[in-house]
Amino acid sequence: MRSLLFLALLGGSLAAQAADFEAANGPTPEFLALRSSFENPAEGWTPLFNGKDLSGWHPQDYSPRPQRPWDWTVPALIALDPSDDHFLLAKAFPAGSPLTPAVVADHEGKSANLVSDREFADAEVYVEYVMSRKTNAGVCLMGNYEIQLYDSVGVADSDLTVTDNGAIYAYRGKKGRVGGSPPRVNASRGAGEWQSVHIWFRAPRFQDGKKVENARFLKVLLNGVEVQRNYELLYSTRAVPPWEERPVAPLLLQGDHGPVAFRNGWIRELRPQ
Repeated sequence: MRSLLFLALLGGSLAAQAADFEAANGPTPEFLALRSSFENPAEGWTPLFNGKDLSGWHPQDYSPRPQRPWDWTVPALIALDPSDDHFLLAKAFPAGSPLTPAVVADHEGKSANLVSDREFADAEVYVEYVMSRKTNAGVCLMGNYEIQLYDSVGVADSDLTVTDNGAIYAYRGKKGRVGGSPPRVNASRGAGEWQSVHIWFRAPRFQDGKKVENARFLKVLLNGVEVQRNYELLYSTRAVPPWEERPVAPLLLQGDHGPVAFRNGWIRELRPQ
């Protein structure tokens, strides 16, 4: 399987044809607005990535299904492949660069999902992502409750579904997918552009090992625009839940459904709204 980094550096020829990596990896407006909060210890934010390696993360266990490769590249700069916008290119992160390094899946987008070593309950999460054309990814709170990430540019607000960017993915019913919540509006940016998702999440409550209150997405901003509010999660929205619902669980970032990269991941304990 070809790797992103290999493609980007092959003989220098492909990298020379790629888009301007520096321009493609500039900060988002949402990050600039929140950076002072992220950098203030009193605000309680913890970075999800260290910018150097995959410390703090491990691959999802897919057993008894075949395991995906653990072949994320970090750190890297990302650009859309000019020869085929269904793929991304990665470039080794230059020393001294003021830009934020990314964690990027392999060229085919079939890397094992990222699972955090730490477990969380109530949380506020901010993470940025970039995808190739028609890529499908997700940010899954506690591994089970998914905010869908998808290349939805051009979809009319009236046509948005639970498979579009910023949706709360549907449940797996006996006769197919049911429920879920389409985004209120289409706030998507294009393939190859960095986007942000900002999530306020309340974990399910358990008593004596039994769930007594469902989880909720209290609010979700996509690229700074509110797309979800106060949605109750009856159970897991994952097609194949990685584990049973429980009081605390890891964060999961989907990387096995298409080329995707993540950066600027931050998390803190949920605060009063």
